[in-house]
Amino acid sequence: MRRPLLDFDLPDPAQVWLVVFLDPPSAAADTPLRNRLLGALLGLLRPGFRHVFAVSPVGPDGWLIVNPASCGLTAGLVRGPLVPASIRRGTETGRARCVAVTARRPAVWQPRGLFTCSNVIAHLTGISAHPFLTPYGLWRRMVTMRD
Repeated sequence: MRRPLLDFDLPDPAQVWLVVFLDPPSAAADTPLRNRLLGALLGLLRPGFRHVFAVSPVGPDGWLIVNPASCGLTAGLVRGPLVPASIRRGTETGRARCVAVTARRPAVWQPRGLFTCSNVIAHLTGISAHPFLTPYGLWRRMVTMRD
């Protein structure tokens, strides 16, 4: 008998994610040069679509947050109403856009390419993506899938 890799079941991939698109804050003058250069590169992307992260409800008042950044991947559980209130405020003021997607497994294996916020979120949600996908390209793909 073949023994499973893990002693517990992984969650069903049909998980709802709120994918949030926004612009990160500008780097302050005293931040490291690397961060200021990254900010300048992000300035080449479409306004409102310079970063993307995802949140998923967990239980009655929890939110799993997955935030891929240039310095690493942050994932964690936040409890309470702060997460949905902050996203709602961002969308109401036009500073953020949000789309709900249901994660799925891709039909075939896909090479993901670069470790960008767009590619990480595409991988998380099971959306096919080429290696140079931008947040705006991911947004278009998600909106097209909903229609």
